[in-house]
Amino acid sequence: MSINTGIVGYGKSAQIFHAPLINAVEGLNFYSVVERNSDDAIRQHPDVEVFRSFKEILKDDKTELLIITTPNHLHFSMAREALSAGKHVVIDKPFTITFEEANKLIRLADDLDLKLSVFQNRRWDGDFMTVKKLIKDRKVGETVEVVSTFNRFRNQIQEDAWRESSQPGSGVLYDLGPHLIDQSIQIFGKPDQIYADIREQRDGVTDDYFELDLHYPNLKVKLKSGVLVADPSPRFTVRGTEGAFVTFGLDPQEQNLKEGKTPDSSDRSSDANSSWGTLYKWVDGKMIEEKEKIAFGNYSIFYWDMAAAINGEGELPVDPNDAAFAIYLIELAFKSNLEGKRLDVSK
Repeated sequence: MSINTGIVGYGKSAQIFHAPLINAVEGLNFYSVVERNSDDAIRQHPDVEVFRSFKEILKDDKTELLIITTPNHLHFSMAREALSAGKHVVIDKPFTITFEEANKLIRLADDLDLKLSVFQNRRWDGDFMTVKKLIKDRKVGETVEVVSTFNRFRNQIQEDAWRESSQPGSGVLYDLGPHLIDQSIQIFGKPDQIYADIREQRDGVTDDYFELDLHYPNLKVKLKSGVLVADPSPRFTVRGTEGAFVTFGLDPQEQNLKEGKTPDSSDRSSDANSSWGTLYKWVDGKMIEEKEKIAFGNYSIFYWDMAAAINGEGELPVDPNDAAFAIYLIELAFKSNLEGKRLDVSK
């Protein structure tokens, strides 16, 4: 039987990602939504039950799983209320604003025997999946450096956008940092030290640029993001003792969803629809180049796994402890930037 699923907040994230992905999963039923003012949800999904307040959906016995897509500073309080009302919960990244809040939610979910996860969808980016396998297979030898970059160009501050306002959890580090940090710890685990350079390049009220150095034994991972990057830059650069691997561009899933394509509508059999990275290999005393096919990503896997976990048939798609650790690193990054020095990672 399908799990009745509700979405709290019906902005871009809900419309582009969550609603289409939920509809693509057989084990979930997009049943309800909290939309306070507009009627976008009912126009796009006529069969969905619309509630005008969060309190109303909490009282609805039919809604079993709630997806929290509200502004970041509301994640903790809303997730706590949802769990306390007996709902399973998915929180759009970032998990919470603080490591302490994240741990409180994890303990509450455990105490109530409810499922809690965080939508770290970029674990299922095709380029990341390719990089992860390439490193595991040692195609560049022993990895010594990884640079992961997620850039945009937007030279005007959006005055009505909460991500660019002065409030807890705003800024690009809380927006894109969880993705890049999560990808790094999925491959390499917890770093020993972190150094951060966080800036406001457009004279705004919150950060719009960051560079994080995660230090491991014999390895450095650099995570970068900025909104004043007009030039093309590699998405991933992996360097090792036997060569390197470079990819450009972003996984096409987000753009496909923005264009209204369903998650299963891509032709996965045609090389014409595939993207490629470049593998540089040191062979017989010279460097050669090879094309490496980028895997097809699939964000739907998150919700397939979430449904299975609720039904007792599998593990959570994202362990909330992993997401909590990413928040710990973000807090530590702000401290590193303030103090201007490399800090030990103690958790």
